[in-house]
Amino acid sequence: MRLPAASASLLLALPLHAATIAVDVGHSLGAPGATSAYGEPEFFYNRALAQEVARRLRGAGHLVLLIGADGEETGLRPRPELAAAARADLFLSIHHDSAQQRFLKPWTVDGVQRWYTDFSGYSLFVSRQNPRFAASAACAQAISRQLQSRGFQRTLHHTAEVAGEGRPLFDRALGVYEADFAVLRHASMPAVLFEAGVILNRDDALRLARPATRTRLAEAVAAAAGDCLAAP
Repeated sequence: MRLPAASASLLLALPLHAATIAVDVGHSLGAPGATSAYGEPEFFYNRALAQEVARRLRGAGHLVLLIGADGEETGLRPRPELAAAARADLFLSIHHDSAQQRFLKPWTVDGVQRWYTDFSGYSLFVSRQNPRFAASAACAQAISRQLQSRGFQRTLHHTAEVAGEGRPLFDRALGVYEADFAVLRHASMPAVLFEAGVILNRDDALRLARPATRTRLAEAVAAAAGDCLAAP
């Protein structure tokens, strides 16, 4: 498949032994995902973090394919297909989390009613339908270990037995869940979906918008990518 300029950034010429990593910006301008406790669309959180993750990975010597940064909707299945066309060794989809409506509470921001939740923390998802499930899980665990070493905490709210949740945990301590999201099950390479935090949480939303937080998150991802891709 040809890589359209509107959907992916140029692959940089980096060292011969670099891995190729596809960093997917979750959602699009037309379908921006969740809305933060302060009214900010998830897409802009996703893009800012994905760009920082890409920068850190490139700095670590990897080739990076940045998918969806222009905000155009390419569909869920074409995203991992773009990664496969670039022969990516890892597909990482960047998102920021929400919560089911029953767990939300109203509050007012600048005269507008918004919603918030008390749930906080990151989570990682892998799919058993992915042909590289074991490698996907290993990369998710590696990312989580790096996040926890930097003081980030995982959330377990996706285990709640309510509609839209009840996700099985692959690794409770590390906050790694199993979910057959389209971008994971259609990927031919190891694939992880990363929810960096809960933007419906008032503290998380502010913290995740800070460049310093994005730097720490991206450093964790870059360190973990090297670890898990080097594993046999």
